[in-house]
Amino acid sequence: MSEEERRKEAVRRRLAGESPSEIAEALGRTTRWVRKWVARHSEEGHEDTWAEGHSRMPHRSPNRTPDDLRSQVLAARARLVANPRAQYGSLAIQWEMHRLGIVPIPATWTIERILAQAGVTRPRQHQAGYVSKGVPYPSPVGVEVGTTHQIDMIGPRHLFGADQFHALNLIDVGSHLAGNDIVTELRPPLLAVSLVGIWSTVGVPTMAQFDNHANFRGGIQPAYQHFGPIVATCLDLGVTPRFIPVREPWRNGVIEHFNDVWDKSFFRTETFTSLDHLRSENTAFIEFHNAHHRYSAHKGATPDQMWKDRPQKPLSTGYQPPTRLPAQGRIEVVRYIRSNRYVDLFGKRITVAEHQTHQYVTAIIKVRSKKVIVVTLDGEIIHQGDFNLSRVLR
Repeated sequence: MSEEERRKEAVRRRLAGESPSEIAEALGRTTRWVRKWVARHSEEGHEDTWAEGHSRMPHRSPNRTPDDLRSQVLAARARLVANPRAQYGSLAIQWEMHRLGIVPIPATWTIERILAQAGVTRPRQHQAGYVSKGVPYPSPVGVEVGTTHQIDMIGPRHLFGADQFHALNLIDVGSHLAGNDIVTELRPPLLAVSLVGIWSTVGVPTMAQFDNHANFRGGIQPAYQHFGPIVATCLDLGVTPRFIPVREPWRNGVIEHFNDVWDKSFFRTETFTSLDHLRSENTAFIEFHNAHHRYSAHKGATPDQMWKDRPQKPLSTGYQPPTRLPAQGRIEVVRYIRSNRYVDLFGKRITVAEHQTHQYVTAIIKVRSKKVIVVTLDGEIIHQGDFNLSRVLR
């Protein structure tokens, strides 16, 4: 007997005079069940469908995204897609809606669901890059919040009216908290002041990782003698400056990804009338990113949420970068040894044995003693010697 037939049988027997308890025992149901279907028959008995089950799904979902908000999400994405220089992911759509004053702004996963339901999502394209496959790299593991910053520059970029600028971008690897500054002159002393300004907001790390750009390292020929104001500021504050291998920007992958987000989700999506306008909107974008961008690496938490209840170490606003290289701390330089057997440290070449090639090593420059040691991933020292350092900043 089907469930529908059992309901009809219960009603027939009740109308014939059987008690609810007798019917319930005979059909293996409860007296409450019997009374429910007898009442349903009384209310809808004139219809043939009274014994059919009714859906328990609510007529309206309280969590359903309103149609007008869905339309605004799709319209924002369409505007971004029409700009060949812009990104059109969930964060870019959030920023576009924020910029246009649309509230409320849906969460990133809500935006992604709306795009998927509308059939406008595109598979991600992963660009291949040169990586020494199978060669272990000395990258930090389990980076804690606030300990390691990756720092890079974007530019030059130009505003309408020919104003030129660079963006000095920083991101904390452990939380993805971002900070940056708009720089109009590429002079190492000014870059050091900009970095100090960012650290006065986001806090001072224990390690700062850079590429090998001369403005970060500083110095003229012979290059290895001279380190500039950025390195001097790091050493003065107890921060270890670390330089990634030459021509391997993906080793700074976290900041490289943020550079792309900043460029395509912010700078290329609107017209800035002046540097002051750019700086004002840039500050708003950085605050928006830190408050809203959720990272899978942090189980969906935003950078601000990662910092909740954690003490920051902001730098005093009165701090001034040093004018000479402090005689303290160490500088780390990661290099890949090729078949030429050289470890090139900004012009100083260290030759290693044949069997020590085709691996990544870390050169540790000890500033006070002016010594350098070259260490493999396993901790083996394959070279140690003098390293000529000038205290003069250039």
